[in-house]
Amino acid sequence: MLAAETISAPPRTRAARARPPGPLLAWAALVAVALVWGTLAVAGVGVSLRAAPLMGHWRWQGGPGLVVPALIGLAVAAAGPAVAARLAPRRRALAAATGAVAVAWTVALAAAAGWDRVTAPLTTRHEYEPFAARVGDVGDLVRRYTTDLAGAPVHVQGHPPGPVVVAWLLDRTGLGGAGWLAAVALAGWGVAVSSAVAAAAIVAGDDAARRAAPALAVLPAAVWAGTSLDALFAGVAAAAVALAALAAARRSAGTAAGAGAALGLALLMTYGAAPAVAIAAAAVGALAPAGHRGRLLAAAAAGLAGVLALAAAAGFWWPAGLSATEGRYWAGVGALRPAVYTTVAGNPAALALAVGPAAAVGLAAAARRLGRPPRVDLLPLLALAAVLVADLSQMSRGEVERIWLPFVPWLALAAPGDRRGLLALQVGTALALQALLASPW
Repeated sequence: MLAAETISAPPRTRAARARPPGPLLAWAALVAVALVWGTLAVAGVGVSLRAAPLMGHWRWQGGPGLVVPALIGLAVAAAGPAVAARLAPRRRALAAATGAVAVAWTVALAAAAGWDRVTAPLTTRHEYEPFAARVGDVGDLVRRYTTDLAGAPVHVQGHPPGPVVVAWLLDRTGLGGAGWLAAVALAGWGVAVSSAVAAAAIVAGDDAARRAAPALAVLPAAVWAGTSLDALFAGVAAAAVALAALAAARRSAGTAAGAGAALGLALLMTYGAAPAVAIAAAAVGALAPAGHRGRLLAAAAAGLAGVLALAAAAGFWWPAGLSATEGRYWAGVGALRPAVYTTVAGNPAALALAVGPAAAVGLAAAARRLGRPPRVDLLPLLALAAVLVADLSQMSRGEVERIWLPFVPWLALAAPGDRRGLLALQVGTALALQALLASPW
């Protein structure tokens, strides 16, 4: 009896139970510091961060349109954990349902200020679709992409030709216009969320997928995913990582080659997909039996190289494109934005808002287990390392709430989505952003 009394932890007092956990306080402190620092030193200096650390400007735009996303969010917070528990044994059903709810949540947020807001951000002079509509010969565009980059819109300058080619193909198949492109972006976000849930089940089992799914369904990042083609990039990269995990689990070289090909497609859409290559390779290395790792990694490398070789044959050499984009970036806004603010506070705070406070709680727990990480921590910790590299690279000074969308689902896998209070905080964060931030996306 004495031993049992010695081992048992004392019950928590009511005050201790009411005290916010440290990771939530750290999350709030990071956001507050970035907001205050950004408002005092960055927002008014002409670097397009008027709502620093975020793009856009602060303006109240709440109203009746927020009722629908609020109802969806509250329904997920109330019933999401129970529904995820019922669906968990059927992995495909859980992944598909989570992706579908994420798309509905994203559409509801985007349409809160009017249905035109779902498509309007994709029609500005900076975007891909208006530029693609003026392209006659897409083959010539690809061949001259790096040499003619200076005359292209800013988002085209920052990416490989993939997004323009996608918009051009939609136009030429009778699916032109921002509406169809928005549908593609939304589908990409649904694929990103469902792929992350599926990968969690493959890597760490049904319980890990069940626990994370509700939090992924109502990510605050949906504020930007619904109106940005970066959601499509996130979907392609996430599908590649999920295929890599599946290849490791099944020891399938064919699936590994498919993962590599998907990574190649992601690289042709965004240079920011490069860390996803490392995440996929690390996942294979950690999950595959030692005797199969080399074969699977070689197959994935072949799939990746094959896609980039086809692009090179068409006239686009990926390293040259990256170099040209880097030159345009430093000739423009990249050289103007403050490195210390964006690296130390702005970028981390923008990402913190995108993943939400629940992910902060989960990532803190994963960090505490860093010396003995269980499989459930593998993908979130790999994504966290990739984000750190991206931040230190200085190629993303601001706008990361959009640019880093491909990392968000993997970081959010750490979120304890079975805790209704944290889910409510996720929903509240997204609704507050939608109501207060007038974003270009």
